[in-house]
Amino acid sequence: MHCTQPLPQPESHRPDPGGRSRKCRSCRAATRKTWRKTYRDKQSVYRRRFKLSRYGLTEAEYDSMLTAQGGVCAMCGETCVSGRPLAVDHDHATGVVRGLLCVKCNRQLGIFEALRPTAEEYLSKYGAGNPHISHGEALRKQRDAPRPRRSAATSKLTEGDVAQMRARYAAGGVTQRGLAAEYGVSQNAVGLILRRATWDHVA
Repeated sequence: MHCTQPLPQPESHRPDPGGRSRKCRSCRAATRKTWRKTYRDKQSVYRRRFKLSRYGLTEAEYDSMLTAQGGVCAMCGETCVSGRPLAVDHDHATGVVRGLLCVKCNRQLGIFEALRPTAEEYLSKYGAGNPHISHGEALRKQRDAPRPRRSAATSKLTEGDVAQMRARYAAGGVTQRGLAAEYGVSQNAVGLILRRATWDHVA
C-alpha cells in the first residue's frame, strides 16, 4: 500500500511526476520485513541452490555426498563446530569437487595447498636439519667446558690487573695489604688471587 502523505525529496523513493513519494521509509522497511518473514524458507532454498550451482552440484548430489561421508567432515570425521553445513571442497585449479569439509578443515586445506610448493622445497632442503648449525653440540661443549673461577669480590678486576698483581708481588717490595688498597679489593681476595685459588686461568 502506497503512502498518501506527501514527503520532502530526501524522504522519497522514486517519486512520481507530482513529487509525491510512492512509499516512505517506514513503509519500505515494513514491506521488506514482511517479505523476509513470508519468504524466509524460500530464500534459504534459493541461496543453497545458488551456492551449489557454483560447483556444478544439485541438492541431491550434495545430500548423496553427505550420506556417503556419514554426515561428518571427510578429513577430521567431525561435524562442523560452527553449526554450518559442510563446505564443498574443490580443486581451485580444475574446479573438480572432492568432498565435504567442515569450516576448519576447509580453511586449513586451502592454506596448505597455497603453501605446498614452497613448503615441499623447504622441507627437501632443511628436513634433515639445518647444515649451518651444530644442533646443540656447540651448546653442550660450551656448558661442559671448565669455567674460570672468579671471586665476586674481584669481578671488577681485569685479567691484566691480575697478571700485574702477581708479577709485582713475585718481584717483592709490595704487600698484599698494599695491593688490596691499590686495586680496591679485600686483602683476602688478593691472597686468593696470588695462590691461584681464583683467576687460575690467568698466567
